[in-house]
Amino acid sequence: MHANGLTLKMSNPLEEVQAILNELEDDLGKAKAIWENLRVLNPGFEQLSEEHWMEKSSRSWLHGATAIPEAIELEQRIFDSPPISKIAQLPASRIHRAWKRWLEGKGEWGAYYCDAAEFRIPPPKQGEALIEFIMRLAHLVEDHGKGDRLGWRALKSFLDFTRKKHSIEEVAFIEYIFPKKMRLFHSRIIRLISPETYPIPEETAANILIELARRCRTGRPDAQLTAAECLGLCWICLTASRLRLPVHLEVIQKIKPMALQSGPILQVPTWFGDRPVKISHRIEKFLKTLANLPSKTPRETILQRPLRSLSRAFEDTLQTVSPNPDYGNITIASLLSQPHIFGDHRYQPKELKFK
Repeated sequence: MHANGLTLKMSNPLEEVQAILNELEDDLGKAKAIWENLRVLNPGFEQLSEEHWMEKSSRSWLHGATAIPEAIELEQRIFDSPPISKIAQLPASRIHRAWKRWLEGKGEWGAYYCDAAEFRIPPPKQGEALIEFIMRLAHLVEDHGKGDRLGWRALKSFLDFTRKKHSIEEVAFIEYIFPKKMRLFHSRIIRLISPETYPIPEETAANILIELARRCRTGRPDAQLTAAECLGLCWICLTASRLRLPVHLEVIQKIKPMALQSGPILQVPTWFGDRPVKISHRIEKFLKTLANLPSKTPRETILQRPLRSLSRAFEDTLQTVSPNPDYGNITIASLLSQPHIFGDHRYQPKELKFK
C-alpha cells in the first residue's frame, strides 16, 4: 500500500520490449503515409506501387530497420572467406598416416577392407597441407565421379576419421569442401539439407515476425515473454542467414549478451568460430532489453526459454499466419536460410535439396 492508501501496480517488465515494437510499427505507419502521398503525386509510378510497399515493409520487419540507408546495408549478404584453422594447414601426410594406423587397428572399415587393394585414396603430395589435399580429392570426385565402391568408402572413412579426431571449429573447412551430407549433381559436390531449412518468401517470414510482435504486445500475459524471446531468436537466425557459413540452431539459441557489440554488431557463433554481423540499432536494443529482463536465475544468455518452448510458440504462430501449405514444413530453422524475394513459392527440388 502507498502512503495515500492507493495500491501501487507493479510495472510490466515487458513494457520496454513492447515499446520498441510499437515504435517499429509507428515508424512504418509514418513511412506508409509518406509513400501513399508520393503515389498520389506520381500516379502510375511502379516504384510506388502497393507491391513495392509490401516488399519494403517486409524487409523493414526482417531487419528491424525503417531508415532506407540502414535497411539497404542490412540486406547485403556477407561473402566472407572462412578462416583456415591450424589443423587445415598441417601436413596432410601426418593425418593420412594416422588414418592408416587406425585402419590397421580396430578401425571402422579396417576389419573388413583394410587389406583390399581398392580400399585406398590417392596419397598426399610432399608438403601438401590437409586443406589442399582434401580440395584435390574433391576436384577428383567432381572430375571423375565417385569411382569404385571401395575407393569411395575409403574416402568417406578418411574424412570421418579426420572429423572425429578434432573439434568442429578445427575441421569445419571439410564441411565447406566435402559436406557430410552431400551428393554429386552435374559434376558438382552439393550439400544436402533438410526440407525445413529451405528459404521461405520474405513476406511469409515478415508475417511470422509481425504476429509474434502482436502476441508479445497483446497476447496472454503468460505467453508474452515467450513470444518476445521467440521473436528475438527469429531475428538472431535471420542475422545468421546473411552468412555463408554453417551454424547450429541450438548454439544460436544460447547466444550470450556479450555477443552484442558496438556498431551495432552481433557476433554469430558458426562452425568457424564467431563472425561479426551488422544489425540494426532497433534489434540491438530489443535483444539487450530481453537480456536485462528480471529473472529468477542469473541470465547467462540473451534468451532463457528452452528451445522446445520457443519452437511451440513458433508453431502456434504459424497456425495464425497460415502460410501457403505448398511451402511444406516451416520451423525456426527455416530462418537460418535468407528469405527469398522470388514470389509466392518455396523452391524445393524433389530429389535434391542443397544450399
